[in-house]
Amino acid sequence: MRILKYTISIICIFLLTGQSIFAQDQDINDHNEANQFMLQNSIESLVNAFDSPERARWQKPDSVIALFGDVQDQKIMDLGAGSGYFTLRMAAKGTNVIAADVNDSFQDVIKEKLEKEEFKTLKEKIELRKVPYDDPGLNKEEVDGVIIVNTWHHIDNRNDYMKKILRGVKKGAEIIIVDFKMGVSGGPPDSHKLSLDTAMGEIEELDFTEIQVNTTLLDRQYIIIGRK
Repeated sequence: MRILKYTISIICIFLLTGQSIFAQDQDINDHNEANQFMLQNSIESLVNAFDSPERARWQKPDSVIALFGDVQDQKIMDLGAGSGYFTLRMAAKGTNVIAADVNDSFQDVIKEKLEKEEFKTLKEKIELRKVPYDDPGLNKEEVDGVIIVNTWHHIDNRNDYMKKILRGVKKGAEIIIVDFKMGVSGGPPDSHKLSLDTAMGEIEELDFTEIQVNTTLLDRQYIIIGRK
């Protein structure tokens, strides 16, 4: 029972989205409480949580990706790619994916997966890119979209960070943020979450031509879609 409780806790905390979340690098801002909380877990335990079969039920990755519309031949950054949960799914749909993370260990996990027979055909669709914790590492107007799952609450100075993302996406591109709702089971403690009101207050200060919010697709998470 103790092991089961621990496993469920990890899954709910990060699951992240899949994703990864910015973690366990020497250069990460370890003063961020959400980062400290995640760093209590090993890479192996995080990957097991990220890739848990149970995750698909509440994360609904295909439904989230569908918010971009047709992703065939689009170039999209998966920011905070972690174990590649969303990266591999988008690549399988024909997307050219930049799997970005601050952590070498997570990049190695994706690299190892791409050597497996079931994923080998996706190698040419995926670029692994290690990025610093304070910069998405995008060239000017490099991508058609960015997806940030279970990672946004880990980032400090989000206003400046988003400005760098906006510089890196093309006009009309969509940036999708998926993060945990307050007061809902699953995910980190509320003290480490980023409320929808706070997230929206920050996003509305930036130069988006359109902002949409979806609080119904996912029970545990809200979704913000900003169009450049």
